[in-house]
Amino acid sequence: MPELPEVETIRRALIKNILHKKIKDVEIFSPKQFHGDITRVGGAKITGLRRKGKVLYLELANGLYLNFHLKMSGELLFGKKRNVTLKEYLPRTGTKSLPNKHTRIILNFDDGSALFFNDLRLFGWIKLTNKPAVPGGVDVLSKEFTAPYLLTVGRSTTRPIKILLMDQEKIAGIGNIYANDSLWEAKINPLRKAKTLTEVEINNLYKAIKKIIAEAIKYKGSSAQDEMYVMPDGQKGKYQNHFRVYHRTGKPCFRDKKIIVAIRMSGRGTFYCPTCQI
Repeated sequence: MPELPEVETIRRALIKNILHKKIKDVEIFSPKQFHGDITRVGGAKITGLRRKGKVLYLELANGLYLNFHLKMSGELLFGKKRNVTLKEYLPRTGTKSLPNKHTRIILNFDDGSALFFNDLRLFGWIKLTNKPAVPGGVDVLSKEFTAPYLLTVGRSTTRPIKILLMDQEKIAGIGNIYANDSLWEAKINPLRKAKTLTEVEINNLYKAIKKIIAEAIKYKGSSAQDEMYVMPDGQKGKYQNHFRVYHRTGKPCFRDKKIIVAIRMSGRGTFYCPTCQI
């Protein structure tokens, strides 16, 4: 699932291509993935392109918001025309062509360009709302996300720290990849109950989160083994070449050379070093 770095990378890439454009019309091939009155989208001008957590949203001149959640396999791809050939092959379809068999919704703009919402697994959605349809948690890149805030939410729960980091109603933007790597960076075991972490450990974790997220944005996100994320031009991110522990099962830890192990937590793969993460 695309997390904060991937969605922020998409946002930055799309700003130069769609900001201030007028939406001519919307083509919907998967009705269950579009929520809202489609007749209120046509003719609307895009005045802003923002993100909170993993949700990207367009601010429209008519006062409405068009929200995108990519979920497990969603893609947002931009074309200078309605039928386009990208420079890069799309990993799962083996084609450069848009639209293709995984195109679910197309936003056509008045200059002939288009934004394609592709989704292999059909879990993603686009919602037209009166206010942004975003998670309630504090966004990791916002000024509200501080070490004292992390300490407060950590002391309020006995849940494992990794599960807390992925709770979008507490901390918005961190998913499985960056929870794993941030905990390794901070030398904290993902199974530790959040309220057992000391103030020093929380401060270290806060710094680790900021470091890992910034690095992931620098490398334009992660196109991991499942290649469920690409940029709007079809290119892959490169943070997967810098994973600390994520998907490194059986490989030596970069710190102490011990073997990285994998377990399941709440149905998600969890990777850590059993000796240096305590």
